[in-house]
Amino acid sequence: MKKDLDRVLKHALTPTEEPDAWLDRNILYQAEEMADMAKKKMNRFPAAAAAAALTLVIGSAAVMAAARYLTPGQIAQELDDKKLVDAFQGEDAVLVNETQEYAGFRITLLGAVSGRNISEYLTEDDKGQVEDDRFYAAVAVERTDGSPMPDTGDDAYGEEPFYVSPYIKGLEPWKYSVASMGGGYSEFVRDGIQYRLLDMENIDIFADQGIYIGVSSGTFYDSEAYVFDEATGEITRNEDYDKVNALFDLPLAPEKGDPAAADAFLKSMEEEQNKDDEPREMEEQDLEVEAWINEFKTELQEGRIKEDAERIESTVQVCRVNEEDMAEYSYDLGDEGSGSGVLLVSELFPEKKPGSMAVSGYSCSESGVEDLRVETVVFNEDGTVTFAVYKVK
Repeated sequence: MKKDLDRVLKHALTPTEEPDAWLDRNILYQAEEMADMAKKKMNRFPAAAAAAALTLVIGSAAVMAAARYLTPGQIAQELDDKKLVDAFQGEDAVLVNETQEYAGFRITLLGAVSGRNISEYLTEDDKGQVEDDRFYAAVAVERTDGSPMPDTGDDAYGEEPFYVSPYIKGLEPWKYSVASMGGGYSEFVRDGIQYRLLDMENIDIFADQGIYIGVSSGTFYDSEAYVFDEATGEITRNEDYDKVNALFDLPLAPEKGDPAAADAFLKSMEEEQNKDDEPREMEEQDLEVEAWINEFKTELQEGRIKEDAERIESTVQVCRVNEEDMAEYSYDLGDEGSGSGVLLVSELFPEKKPGSMAVSGYSCSESGVEDLRVETVVFNEDGTVTFAVYKVK
């Protein structure tokens, strides 16, 4: 009987009002050392019908179960964002507390909030304008077997990554997700539960179309995780997917939608993407980088690697190619940076010749060639590809 009660309480929903435990937790968290903030990961992404939903409502007992998870407001407090704490406590916040379980993980969408100037940490765009109209969503991830999620300072952190993103009904999820819409997130682990706070441009303008929040395995959108119906625009879980692919309907009021603003948003995205392809005047350091990359590519075609290029072994990974000829990769070099994305294999290897090697991208700071990182891909005989990053010695 006790085990049954524990199980029910474990999955119970939080009520619409904040529990009394809020004050107690506030006092405890304010007393913690500020050094704990160093354990919180903050990430920005560079320039999608849950049959197994396990949410239960059991009246007053839900208040007891609420203590299991931090509330969205408490998550904002952990990240020292007082304005966002107030926003999550306000009447415009949407508290969801829906839980789904897949592939050994329990995923809970805690809530979301959006608006202007509701965060202490607003950034500026390329034109120097403050991005003050933001959307935030809070998610909790834990293991179903009770073992703790690795802390952000542990070596095991990131070994089982998750891609948390909103998806919009009617829009292709592989094209419109948090990565392409200029989003990022902050993350930390508390009592073995991983909490993520998604931060991106306000998407309430799509509320009349319908918005989902997806949590899937990996560091980028996986086309096998969800199914997009081009006729209806509906996005659903792929029931045959053997990893995490939770998908929640975000209950936003349809009247928040603004079709005109949504059209302008999409048009702006398209213009920005096209702008990236436009030629620009190159500075001396850009020219040096371009020359180094061209030499690197030339030697690749001749079956050699530049003498001053060194492979970073920790980035080497064999990637499976899906039905759309896309392969997902990710790597983390700690303080030296990280990267993730999707490789368009048909474009890199139109002839699909085993052993052929291509450059898929590169990155560097204002130092130019000095800290240049080059992403490479090799097409393998079995149809997979091997990804690796090279750096200048």
